[in-house]
Amino acid sequence: MSFTELNKETVLINKVNANLFRGMEAVGGKLTITNQRLIFTSHSLNIQAGTTDIPMSEIATVRKRNTMGLIPNGMSVILKNGTEHKFVVWKRDMLIKTILDNMGS
Repeated sequence: MSFTELNKETVLINKVNANLFRGMEAVGGKLTITNQRLIFTSHSLNIQAGTTDIPMSEIATVRKRNTMGLIPNGMSVILKNGTEHKFVVWKRDMLIKTILDNMGS
């Protein structure tokens, strides 16, 4: 879903640079946070390009994770069906709080 396709009830909250792990590849792109969903859009130069759309209603929890087990810049978004999306982001505490605050919207 592109940003131009969002409906009028959707409110943009934040848009940040991020990486999303797809298998072993850390795919670079942008993470858009709205009041209704997370939308990760990869840069076109990645091997695994494309968009990952996560409705807020499908998120069970969000938590901190360390990239490579050491670097404190990771965030895991765990869905109600058990799927885990692993992101690398800056200011993860603020992003996690933002997502958790909007999960009930």
